[in-house]
Amino acid sequence: MSHAPARRDVLKYAGTAGAAVAVLGLPSAPTAAAATPDVSPGRRESTPLDIVVFGDADSEAAHNLTATLSDTVTGGLGQSARVLNPTSPASYWGGTLKFDVDVCPAGTTYVTVRLWGDDYDNSSEEAASGTHMWRLQLFCEGKQVGYEDQGAVDSLDILDTAPRTPGRFFFHTLPLPEKMTAGKDKVTLEIRAMGRIWSYGQNQAQLYYNMTTPSRGIYRLYTHTDPYFVPPKGEVQGTAPTPTTRTGGEEVLDAIKARVQKDQKNLLTTANPATMDGWAMQSLAEGCLWSGSPAHQNPQALDRVLQAIDGRYMAWKSDATVMTGSDQQWQGFGRVGLVLALLWEHLGDRLNQQVTGSPYAVANPGFESGADTPTSWQMPGWASAGGGTWARDTTVSRSGSASLKLQVATPSGYSYVNSAPRTRIGQGTYRYGAWIKTDGVTGAGAHIDPLFFDASGKLVGSDHKVYASKGTHDWEYVEFVFATPAGATQMEMHLRLSGPGTAWFDDVTLVPPADTTTPVPPVRKEAYVDMLKSSRDYWRQHFPHYSNQSQICAIGIYQTNRGLKLLAPDLALPEDKARDYMYQSIGLKPYLGPEDADGNPTKPLGESYYQVTKAGLTRELGYVGSYGEVMDWLVMMYESVTRGYGGQDAPELREQMVMMTKARGRFRVVDVDKDHCRISRLETVIGWRNEVYPGEIAYASRTAWDSNPVMTAAVFKDPEIVGWTQEMVADGQLYPQLHLQATHTWTRVGLNALRFLSRDWDEFQSLPARPARIPTAWDQPDFVVTDEDNGCIAVKNGQELLFASLYFRARQGVNDYARIHHVTPVDQRSATIRERSAGTTDATFTARDWILWDYAINDPGASHLPPGGFPPPGDTLHQALAGDVYHLAPVPDDVPDPTLGVHFDGVETMLVGRAPFYLCEYGDYLIAMNTSTDKTATLPARQDFGPARDLATGKTVGAGERPKLGPRSSLVLYRG
Repeated sequence: MSHAPARRDVLKYAGTAGAAVAVLGLPSAPTAAAATPDVSPGRRESTPLDIVVFGDADSEAAHNLTATLSDTVTGGLGQSARVLNPTSPASYWGGTLKFDVDVCPAGTTYVTVRLWGDDYDNSSEEAASGTHMWRLQLFCEGKQVGYEDQGAVDSLDILDTAPRTPGRFFFHTLPLPEKMTAGKDKVTLEIRAMGRIWSYGQNQAQLYYNMTTPSRGIYRLYTHTDPYFVPPKGEVQGTAPTPTTRTGGEEVLDAIKARVQKDQKNLLTTANPATMDGWAMQSLAEGCLWSGSPAHQNPQALDRVLQAIDGRYMAWKSDATVMTGSDQQWQGFGRVGLVLALLWEHLGDRLNQQVTGSPYAVANPGFESGADTPTSWQMPGWASAGGGTWARDTTVSRSGSASLKLQVATPSGYSYVNSAPRTRIGQGTYRYGAWIKTDGVTGAGAHIDPLFFDASGKLVGSDHKVYASKGTHDWEYVEFVFATPAGATQMEMHLRLSGPGTAWFDDVTLVPPADTTTPVPPVRKEAYVDMLKSSRDYWRQHFPHYSNQSQICAIGIYQTNRGLKLLAPDLALPEDKARDYMYQSIGLKPYLGPEDADGNPTKPLGESYYQVTKAGLTRELGYVGSYGEVMDWLVMMYESVTRGYGGQDAPELREQMVMMTKARGRFRVVDVDKDHCRISRLETVIGWRNEVYPGEIAYASRTAWDSNPVMTAAVFKDPEIVGWTQEMVADGQLYPQLHLQATHTWTRVGLNALRFLSRDWDEFQSLPARPARIPTAWDQPDFVVTDEDNGCIAVKNGQELLFASLYFRARQGVNDYARIHHVTPVDQRSATIRERSAGTTDATFTARDWILWDYAINDPGASHLPPGGFPPPGDTLHQALAGDVYHLAPVPDDVPDPTLGVHFDGVETMLVGRAPFYLCEYGDYLIAMNTSTDKTATLPARQDFGPARDLATGKTVGAGERPKLGPRSSLVLYRG
């Protein structure tokens, strides 16, 4: 079909500034949805159309329920429920419940499921090999309703690793497709249990995990016409437990200390520098500057850091994807530039030395690297039978600070050590040698023995022993001059001692012929300039548009440029230009996208698209939960400017970053954890990405691979952010978040643990007490936050929280679905509901018959994922929403291509899914949002909604009044 870019003329804004939008005259929702009957102000006492009580024989019989692989249980508060069991052997799909329910023949019928809030996946606590984040999927008349992952109409439930509402039930609501209920009084529904989905899987096996244990209990299912579901009077709901303070857990600090010390010792003495990733490299560099590390002011540590950079350089020269696909990919070689800035004053003449780690050179020839044994050398298993020992000796050396010590105690014993990895060689006559010192050596004696192998690893030349003198003597050079055997491409240097005595080896040499074509490693300064400039310029031309990705990329561009300022100032960008990428990524300037080869921005989203909204939230397509918690990247960006040699102040960055951090504070849910201790979690229910419910623990900053919970307070020192973080400590929720840093072995997490221990924790503890507390707590003042760019709101209204995304997972067109999360001290509701929109174009997108996602993740040829994802295992399924038509929103005139140049079926498309105007009703709330930049919207007359209070101003809006909304403004009315 013709997609949006082919219809660009109809996607542009029309009309003049100030023109009124006649909301009801331009409906873009399906006709049936637009005809949803209004509900009277008594909606909170509305009666469901139908109720199915699972586990109750009479109710199940009345609804013709048939169950497979299901048991009846007594669950929360003594209520009956059904669980769905796995198959045997285990498969992706589990048990099912099939039943008939009453529906409304006109408008939208909603389905609400009642679930117990204490259920959660505790498999990690049981040290299980996998997680049990099972899902429940709704079907209507045999077709799947919505998508199994990340759809606007999502699964009926996704079990998480934390309880959602301890001590009480919660409700999740989904709309049935109007075309499936139109003209009907009854339909057949089905609930199917299924396993876990890993959204980043690259094939069917990685996407879908087998269900191995029973599902959570399913208690009741209701059908109703009011989007806001109210359970019938008399139903047992439970109450929120009285919050307590978590105590204990301080021992995790000792665990972090032990982990950091172990990491630092390993990086300093054992790990092979040439294979260190960027996080390990930076960890060792940070250790050089921290008095608590064995690497502190240690010349060996400095050498190993540069050897790590050398290794990265050599790897990149043999594989260009090292710059684009390893570590944090969008950052490129940014950490190299940062490390140089951190250590600049301590490097001496090391940058004038040749790059180490060449595959054509013997690794660690002077045994300077390693702990008890030197890195890049090993004793083969067969050699250990000789009874000899080998060790790195820091008390004896010919040059440098160490040598290799071989020792044999018996006349027939021996000790053999070989270089690993093997060294590449070419054809011609090479000189192989080493310096040997002996003490009391008899028998065959100490010697070298180069072995030769072809490209497949087959031995093609051996027994080239050259012996040192026996007895006791000082350093003696032994050498073997030999023409490379035919077919040989690599060499393994063996250092051996046969017979009793002690021998030391140092300064192993490999000298190629004078006319060799063997690549000679460049001087470090020259090599580092090459890698930094290449990384900087590549990512300038590949500047991504997702906000977290653009931030990481901007960090990398700045860090590489900072390294160039030190190494080759004439090649560095001016400071304001280098900072410009950061400004774009955090909304201080419009995002202008990748540059062409001449450095001109391509402006794929025009000249006025900001990566951060005026409300301070990051932009992808709409509001995101965990992916919007970018405080770790903000801190890294800020410190990329301010730390190290030549660091500068960046008040403009700090001001914007503090604003962004505070904005996230209005998207928190304060509740209790599984032990009924007070806790703050980030809002995820209205998020676009693969969110989990409830969200992770988060006060000011959360725990993640690159983030610790005191980071933003320690770095930015803003009183409000500090107060939130101190509240976390007072709640006793700090220590549970630190287990990741203590136990996760990834070097990325190790760097995070190091910064917590060496900088953030002490800095945070030194800050004065602040009174600020999380804004969404029940004792805090009311507020209204509206974000017209992301199409979302956050409202605190007395003892209610309302989070809403009016622009929800609308990736190819305006879908007229809103996502709601309603929280009170008594209960929680999450819902996808129908809304009204206006101002869309005549161009359309028709929903496909896809099951997993309603979009394409990336170019199928590149990611191997077909549009809509791989179908799940089992029988072929069909989508109930297939054929729905979504009108496309207009896009600004300066946007050259709303699909960013990617053309294939179902790609998620920027801008075309956000309508110029939304009208959403939920319970006692009416939300109107004008997202346009140049039009005024007039609300329709609503005699049945009013009088109501404007929650932003406190003014009363009477029934029948028609308020006007100017460009980029919203109205939240409450009639409770």
